[in-house]
Amino acid sequence: MKCPICASTKLLPFVQQDEWCFSQCVDCQFAFLNPMPTQAQLNGLYEDDRGITATHYPKAASRRLRSLMRALRLLPWCWRKSAFDLGCGGGFMVNALQRLGAAASGLDVNAQAIAYARTQFPACRFYSESFNAFEATQTFDFVYCSELIEHVSELSEFMQMLRRLTHLKSRVYITTPDLGSQQVPQPITEWDVFVPPHHVQFFKETNLAQLFRQYGFEQEKRFPDRKAGLKVLFRRVA
Repeated sequence: MKCPICASTKLLPFVQQDEWCFSQCVDCQFAFLNPMPTQAQLNGLYEDDRGITATHYPKAASRRLRSLMRALRLLPWCWRKSAFDLGCGGGFMVNALQRLGAAASGLDVNAQAIAYARTQFPACRFYSESFNAFEATQTFDFVYCSELIEHVSELSEFMQMLRRLTHLKSRVYITTPDLGSQQVPQPITEWDVFVPPHHVQFFKETNLAQLFRQYGFEQEKRFPDRKAGLKVLFRRVA
């Protein structure tokens, strides 16, 4: 087994919870499930509707408000641009981006979430399929991807999809838990986001940037976060 980011073979046991074992790369500090479930196995977890229907989404009102506040912070990169939300859930961020002048659309594996999004936000376009099955028909100026990359078992396929969705100078906004934060509790199993197999890997800022560089993106900005989270804007340069 090699590190999925730097290809190092110097891996050490990191932590185990129940039957789920994580390894960590000595060189780049990336931590990941080893062995890694397939994406098809993980998608089965996310297709559970969790009480979502075409007319109901948990905490919908607060999700609308939070999405609008996030979109306002990202306005310089998405105003009057084409935008795509990868892992859009109930479509709240797609709607917020659209309200702020972007031509927005979104993709999610959860069919019930997409049914809700289509019902509530008919002016936006939504797709219901897995990211590795989705065939993009256009590229976008801005791709929003919040709390998704830690769920992805096949990083190379995920990054190749980001390449297909973007063009030169496109921006990609990524949020994910930050393994390098001083706020990560010890033992790490007490961290509220440490929930294998839903979260299969954990990044630090350095190895996330290293991964994106390999696919032609450079880090443009890191946004502050009150919790142990990474919020990073990348720009495609090659």
